[in-house]
Amino acid sequence: MATPQNRVSIRPVARTRARATAALLVAGAALVAISLLLPHPSGGDENALVLTALAMAVAGGIVWALGDKVPGWGVHTILAGVVATTSLLIFESGIAVGQYGTIFVWSTLVTSIYFPRRVAAVHLGWLLATYGTVLLLVESTAGYSPLTRWLFTLISLSVVMLLITGIVARRARADERARHFFDLSRDMLCTANMDGYFVELNDAWTQALGYRLDELRAVPFVERVHPEDRERTEAEAAGLFEGGETLSFENRYLAKDGTWHWLRWSSQLSPDESLIYARAADITELKQIEAEREELLEQVREMARRDALTGLPNRRALEEQLPQAMARARRQRSTLSVAIFDIDHFKDYNDTYGHLAGDEVLRACGKAWDSALRAEDTIARFGGEEFLVLLPDTPPEEAGEIVERLRAKTPMGQSCSAGLACWDYAESIDELLGRADQALYLAKAGGRDQMAEAPLAR
Repeated sequence: MATPQNRVSIRPVARTRARATAALLVAGAALVAISLLLPHPSGGDENALVLTALAMAVAGGIVWALGDKVPGWGVHTILAGVVATTSLLIFESGIAVGQYGTIFVWSTLVTSIYFPRRVAAVHLGWLLATYGTVLLLVESTAGYSPLTRWLFTLISLSVVMLLITGIVARRARADERARHFFDLSRDMLCTANMDGYFVELNDAWTQALGYRLDELRAVPFVERVHPEDRERTEAEAAGLFEGGETLSFENRYLAKDGTWHWLRWSSQLSPDESLIYARAADITELKQIEAEREELLEQVREMARRDALTGLPNRRALEEQLPQAMARARRQRSTLSVAIFDIDHFKDYNDTYGHLAGDEVLRACGKAWDSALRAEDTIARFGGEEFLVLLPDTPPEEAGEIVERLRAKTPMGQSCSAGLACWDYAESIDELLGRADQALYLAKAGGRDQMAEAPLAR
């Protein structure tokens, strides 16, 4: 049973074989014309030669135009007819010697190149039979007996046939081995022409994308590239045409089922610059694994920035956000305030009611304070029973109002103390947090359940 590859490759071979046969007819007609223009033996029927040559030329033109529409049996019939016509030309010339025998050589070459040895031998047998008949009928054999001329022809054309069919057979075996390895490769191997169409592909393309090979050849390969990747792909192809080389280019290609497959390409221009040799690997699963890994890593990073108990950002997240907030405030020359909250007498609460009850207080406070903040504000668990609130673009007066509103929202009958500091654009993070912590100490030292505001450092 023919594979899709074989079904597609028959047409170019049939076309070439038919056109070689057509060229043989036209060349034979030209040879007759040249022989009539140059000095030649007299006695032949020149009118018959001219008519025969014209018939050969017309037949050659028709066969060339039909191309691959000429069936295999038709090619055999035409080649047999060429041999018979050449024998007729020899008979009409009146002498069994000269340039018309060259057509026999050409015919033997065509049959030896395009057909197996046994088929070529049948054609050669037909040639020898017709030529032997002509040798018996022609007026002159130019000094040699018909048998001698026939034997010379037999030996010379048999050597030509054996030599050419041997070369073709070795080349076919080498091509078959190369094709075998080509098809066995798990990588998607292909060649493409300068018009952007696939020329050769192995079966790995069908296995990966679902298309038949003739379907892949039917359209320019860039038409099935993802629209977002098409411009990059065209630029990469342009670089190849200028002598570049692709080592690890990735794009998305449309499969027959409508899904997009990630392909990783390596390619280069052929030595004669007529084809692109390319190898593609389907890395769709690898891309999915990488995406899942990145998602997991992001989840891990997010977990590392979150306090496990309250779900609020933790100190690590604060260390990332606070420098960014300070840089933005300096750039925009806006105010930035920081407040540290501390739940009053939390250690005593833990000792009295236990750590589980204490954890519940921490969760409730974090939730209540977070819901009372503005969207642009950030609250983080600073450590233990301490929480830090970051208030961007907030002057001290407004920051104080926000802190008091949060303190009033303290749940579960608890109270808290707070220390507030406004950044002066010059101090470091540690200095700013140190001032807020000092203000908190003052609030706690003053009797707790209150807010204290740190004076500017300078």
